[in-house]
Amino acid sequence: MAIKGEKPSKRTTNPGVRVVGGRIYDSSNGKTCHQCRQKTMDFVASCKAMKKDKQCTINFCHKCLINRYGENAEEVAKLDDWVCPQCRGICNCSFCRKKRGLNPTGILAHKAKASGLASVSMLLEVEGHDNFAYQKKPKLNDDSMEGSSGNSDSVSGIDAEVADVAKEKKKVVGKSKKAKATHKLKEEIQFEAQLPQGLSLNSVSGIVIPTEEAGNVFQLFEFCSAFGKALDLKEGQAETVVRELFSCGRNTRRQQYCSIIQLMIQLLDLISQDREMSLSLSVSDSSWFTALGEILLQSEVLSDVFPPETFKAGVAEYEKMDASRRLKLLNFVCDESLSTWAMRNCIKSQKSECKANDKVAKQKAAAAKEKEKQLKQKLEGDVAKAIMKKNGAPLSIEEHNAILSQIRAEAKEGHDELMEAKGMAAGTMRICDARRTEPIMVEDNGLVLWKLNCYEEEPNFLLQDLGTFDGLCPHEKWLAFKPEQKPDIENYISYKRRKVMQTQKNTIVEV
Repeated sequence: MAIKGEKPSKRTTNPGVRVVGGRIYDSSNGKTCHQCRQKTMDFVASCKAMKKDKQCTINFCHKCLINRYGENAEEVAKLDDWVCPQCRGICNCSFCRKKRGLNPTGILAHKAKASGLASVSMLLEVEGHDNFAYQKKPKLNDDSMEGSSGNSDSVSGIDAEVADVAKEKKKVVGKSKKAKATHKLKEEIQFEAQLPQGLSLNSVSGIVIPTEEAGNVFQLFEFCSAFGKALDLKEGQAETVVRELFSCGRNTRRQQYCSIIQLMIQLLDLISQDREMSLSLSVSDSSWFTALGEILLQSEVLSDVFPPETFKAGVAEYEKMDASRRLKLLNFVCDESLSTWAMRNCIKSQKSECKANDKVAKQKAAAAKEKEKQLKQKLEGDVAKAIMKKNGAPLSIEEHNAILSQIRAEAKEGHDELMEAKGMAAGTMRICDARRTEPIMVEDNGLVLWKLNCYEEEPNFLLQDLGTFDGLCPHEKWLAFKPEQKPDIENYISYKRRKVMQTQKNTIVEV
């Protein structure tokens, strides 16, 4: 009768055919190994010794026989007089060792090989049978109080005391584990990881640019990367603008900035329509430049860099500007366009699309996982059929390995599909392009680590050095890294995150 409150056992006496860790388990047709006591379809060697006019029924699977005793199962199976380790009195399984007054050894195959010995049996002979003792930790429960005498009240009191001790022990063990984990984390962050030295960035997408303009160029590229589709920009249009801005050559002052003017007019049209300004802008006259001045005046942004009188002189004033000032104007128009209804709608649409893609990816991953599960069940069924064809006879080592190879080959397809679906799910879970780009890490010394969508050169990391400030004008630098520096950067990021976690934990403990 089941004890009240005891959970029913989930273990089944006949689990059928299973393939686990390179072994075929069959609860119906498998043969039990005396050593590991597993019922598998592994090749077994059967003892030929006679006991009371009957042949010994003990079997040893080929893995246990070779690892524990250094004997080949297929070779000894051909012998008419092979006697098993148990009949020879050298069996080192847990049951036989207990009968001889010895403790179980636990798993020693790896230790034997590491010692240069052929088997566990040889290791025990060399180092002594008494030097190896594996023992499970005793559980503290009410069963330890069996046989206690006294009235029911005293027994209840003792039980309650034992329960309290058990609870206290559990708390101590829990604290000990937390302390070990904390100590391990402290040890890990004791070695201070260093961010590798970056290289000064003077070219982007093959375009040579002034080092101090890298930040403004990346700002434009990120904008076009996120909203290029919504604005119907041509592929590489942002690169064309930057290339024309920073290229040099005679008699090209007007023509080389055509792309930037066209992009500005496109964005100004978007802004004017949203604000009902009813402007008619054209590259051939100064209307776009005048409209730009009006929008700039309304925003009260960059008023110190571009005073109102700048736009009264017409396009001629624009033609006097260097590439840096023109790029600042373009980035201003890009920022202003984000407040329009059309761009806000685009951001909302991108968020919805990302959410939908994320849902589809998760569904595909779930379907692939189910397919892998069904394929595994099918393969196990195929194994069962192969075993039945042999009428329950054990598989040879060659047959065993052949079946496992077939299982691995066929299961790889389902597993690869699952990994692909999981990869897709992980890819779609990133923040949509329309969201503000956030840095990976901001340091107290003015270093900011970025991973931008528009920068695809390995290792995809960029370092912004804000440097010193002269008034309100920062002198920043952008640095890139070599591909071989990627592991060092990732180690540094991991180190900094662990350090933050440790700081947070210490703060919680202090509170």
